[in-house]
Amino acid sequence: MARSRSRQAREVGRQCAGVMWLVAACAVLPARGGAEFQAAPCPAEAEWPQGMACVTGGSFTLGDARGRPDEKDPGLAHVSTFYMDRTEVTNAAYAGCIAAGRCKTPVHFRKFDGPKQPVVAVSWYDAVAFCELQGKRLPTEAEWERAASGPEHTRYPWGDEPLGCERAQVKDARGEGCGSGRTRDVASFPAGHWGLFDMAGNVHEWVQDRYSGCLRGCADECGDACFGQDPKGPCGGATPCKDHGLRSVRGGSWFWPLERARTTARRGSGAPNLGPHRFGFRCARDLLPGAKEQNP
Repeated sequence: MARSRSRQAREVGRQCAGVMWLVAACAVLPARGGAEFQAAPCPAEAEWPQGMACVTGGSFTLGDARGRPDEKDPGLAHVSTFYMDRTEVTNAAYAGCIAAGRCKTPVHFRKFDGPKQPVVAVSWYDAVAFCELQGKRLPTEAEWERAASGPEHTRYPWGDEPLGCERAQVKDARGEGCGSGRTRDVASFPAGHWGLFDMAGNVHEWVQDRYSGCLRGCADECGDACFGQDPKGPCGGATPCKDHGLRSVRGGSWFWPLERARTTARRGSGAPNLGPHRFGFRCARDLLPGAKEQNP
């Protein structure tokens, strides 16, 4: 069933090719029980918040039956249309949050401190604080996967081909960071789905959700909390949450090979993040009030 729905999603995406984020038809996909979930269309691009892109919502198969244990078992999620930052938050942008007294200064790493490089070594808490200061929030895990995989639900943010360092800052035969041992300035590679940059590689990105060891079928599964209408993961992301002490990160990083940067790849980490220089983030925002979805 999951594979059948995935094929349907891909077919709708192909029909929408070339007009990816502006055609409302791209948002209409089969939903549970044969009903339809129709997400609100994106407004005209001139109305989008500065530095953000509109991600057309819809129904898609979250997870991958062929993936790692924490990507199984996949199921159907319905995500409302939303905005997401085009790039990961940079050191220059994050400095404003430090100056405002809302974010802590992260551990300094030489070669990672350029103004246009993504900020690293930030905690989940500081990522939340930064987004709130901007009138935004962290994306949910389902939103992030929708944004990365696009209307065709592809394996990578650019398609199904494993292009590696042609399209992402990841580890390859030369070493971490395509042999450089570092991140690159944001938007150094062509944009992927919806006009978003670096959804694979560069830095692992914090999302709102708590991490689960699998989607379904294990002791600490996410279960129904990861599927259905605008899922928010275990305990709705709230604190405390028994058996789900970690937060989720997505997208892979300069430190890991391309396999970890697949659009369905998941990982959990402790929210304080006391030092590792592989974690960054980007923010999301709800669509403006008045845009409504038709729920299944």
